[in-house]
Amino acid sequence: MVAAIQFVIVLINGSTTMALPAVQSGLGASNAGLQWFAALFALAYSLVLVLAGRLGDLYRVRRLLLLGFAGFVGSMALAAVAPDLSWLLVARALQGLSAGVMAPQLAAVIQRTFTGHARTRAFAVYLTVAAAAFTVGQLVGGGLMAADPWGLGWRWAFVPFVLPALALWFVARTALPNPAPEAAGRLDVPGAAGLAVVSFLLMFPLVQGRSAGWPLWIVVLLVAAAPGFALFVAFERRLVRRGGSPLVNPDLFRIRSFRAGNTITLLVGLVCAAVPLYLILTVQLGFGRNAFAAAVLACPMPIANMAGSLATAPLVRRYGRRSIAVGAGLTALAAVVILLVTAGGAGRVEVAVLVPGFVLIGFSLGISITAATAIVLSDVPGADAGSAAGVQATGLQLASAVGIAVYGVAFFGAVGGGHRLQPYLDGLGRVMWITIALSAVQVVLMFGLPRRADGVRRLDRSVRSADGPLAD
Repeated sequence: MVAAIQFVIVLINGSTTMALPAVQSGLGASNAGLQWFAALFALAYSLVLVLAGRLGDLYRVRRLLLLGFAGFVGSMALAAVAPDLSWLLVARALQGLSAGVMAPQLAAVIQRTFTGHARTRAFAVYLTVAAAAFTVGQLVGGGLMAADPWGLGWRWAFVPFVLPALALWFVARTALPNPAPEAAGRLDVPGAAGLAVVSFLLMFPLVQGRSAGWPLWIVVLLVAAAPGFALFVAFERRLVRRGGSPLVNPDLFRIRSFRAGNTITLLVGLVCAAVPLYLILTVQLGFGRNAFAAAVLACPMPIANMAGSLATAPLVRRYGRRSIAVGAGLTALAAVVILLVTAGGAGRVEVAVLVPGFVLIGFSLGISITAATAIVLSDVPGADAGSAAGVQATGLQLASAVGIAVYGVAFFGAVGGGHRLQPYLDGLGRVMWITIALSAVQVVLMFGLPRRADGVRRLDRSVRSADGPLAD
């Protein structure tokens, strides 16, 4: 059931990835509007992940899953009937919020059910299901948008999935387990609000800044994110000292695998949504392919992502932290391949030459995301499983939204307002150089992870005090 719910969440994202040109033509969306459509789900998702994870630690996981799933189905229906772009963006935000309520509960079920390498395999299966769902969403949504029966256009990204998702909700209502909560305490509402504000301060300027011409107030919002985060951390530490129940236990960041692994997760997140998105936009808007043709060209990517996820468990078991370097190295190789095959320029490049890059990107990100997930959560106590999963998922999703915005500055800066192929190839080249740089930083940060054969070490909770250091 956990895998089935994950399938539905990612299915919609696969379908909406193919809808960007249809949204642009059907609703007259600007480039900034397209970035909001692409990034708003991830932003809204990231705003509630840690809060939802903590709620799962304190209360019943099943109740939160059903509540989030109901909101997801309702917002999907809302998007399907949206009369304009503003309505559609609100629906996408509600989808992200609902998915954000569900996601930590799904990860926490795996965290509490499996240990050691069995947990790594379970996360690999979990991410494999997500990759399969993304493929199905791309092909079904892209095919229907290309054929466009009844003239629904971009609405085909949502319409086919509403009734199946509703039926799954009724099945989940009876089939989901109902484990008892493992933590006690009160919900940290001020901490949740503070973290949401920090996320907004970071994301809004990055998406809106380029189209607004980077006015001073946008820059001020962006700069304010850093002290805002510092205040959030200080508040959480003070809450712990006073014996309260923080949204995020600061002691988690004293666990070396959690601290260093989350830093790497942020870098992976910058790449994992943005690179596929701008590859697909180049295929659709640069090469002029319809949604289904783009989906067919791109479908090897999530299939390769499945293969990368499944290959991760033996990699982590044998190479430990070096599995991070394997994923990052392959991502950089994929970027180099794309740079080489597009070096001839618009007059000599066919769209099919991008397929090897799609495959390599999918495979490498499958390794990077699965390895980072397994390592980050490996030493986390069961009582903090939900909030820890929320922290990592928040970092991954917020970084994904930020990546879309940051890469978008480079990509759309090259594209401008034109519709010729060469500006899109120039923009794609910028995307690949950024990817190579981020991959290199991942390899450097890998050395901050624990040096263990399996990449994990159990936390000795018996020697941890409320505000003292964790024993190694």
